[in-house]
This record gives sequence, structure tokens and C-alpha cells, in this order.
Amino acid sequence: MIRFTPFPQAPVLALATALLLSGCTAEPDVTYGLLPLELNASNAEKDRVKSIDQWITILHADLFGEALGSAELFEVKQAFYSVGDQEIARAVLVSNFMQDDNVQLPEASAMTQDPDAFIDDTYVRFLVRYPTEAERTWMRNFLASNPTMTPELVYTSFALSEEYLHY
Repeated sequence: MIRFTPFPQAPVLALATALLLSGCTAEPDVTYGLLPLELNASNAEKDRVKSIDQWITILHADLFGEALGSAELFEVKQAFYSVGDQEIARAVLVSNFMQDDNVQLPEASAMTQDPDAFIDDTYVRFLVRYPTEAERTWMRNFLASNPTMTPELVYTSFALSEEYLHY
């Protein structure tokens, strides 16, 4: 006589559940070496002055959207150091960069059609933070009352600001 033994279901269900759960894993978070940009709340935390190298390379990246080569940095620094007054040297460098055809400036119509977006983008681009409501209101009123203002002049003023010298 053949005797029938029932199949133990509990171990089989546990094994099936374990296989199912081990096969479902979350995808890894791939960042490709890019670090997220943390925006600061205000300029109160910026207490370190950028070196000349840092200021020049960051300025170039902010205006052109690309890194400055080491040979170009050397040339710019030599010209920068040939001027005695650092503020004048900064103004001349920003002016020279603005004359380049490859500088990335928004259209003047973008500044007048959506001033809040222009203001936010400019603050994030140069100061790595959003403007406070007081700054946004002042800037919106300034742009509205000065119709001849251009993105080039706004970018120049941000690049020459005291806050832009710090990080």
C-alpha cells in the first residue's frame, strides 16, 4: 500500500516569498560625479573671500557656462595683476568678458516679460541663493523704472558686487 504524505506548504511559501523579495531591489542612485547645488538662504553665511583664481574661474563659468582653461587662466591672471587696483582690475575683466560674443546673456525681452524669473535666475547664477522678498521687490521696481536696463548691465553689477567676492 502506498501512503500519501501532504506537501509542506509553509516552507515553500516562505522560499517563494524570499526569492520574490530578493529579486526586487531598488535602482541605485547614479549621480555621475555631479554634486547637488545647495542654495543658501542669505548672504549672512558667506564669510570667506574667494581667491583671485577662484573668482576668475567662477566668473568665467557664470558668464560662459564652461570652465576656463589653465593657460587662459594664467593669461587673465597676468593681466589682472598688472593693474594695481583690484576693483578696477575686476571691472576691466568683467567688461572684457562682456564684450565676448560667447557670453551667455538672456534676451532683454525675457527680463521685461518675466522679471521674477529673471531675478531668481540671476541671483542663483551669481550668488547661489534666491533673493529675499525685499530684494525681489526692489529689483522688480528698479527694472520697471529703468526701461533702458539690459541683462549685460545687471550681470555686470552682480559680478562686481561685494557678495560675489565671497562664498
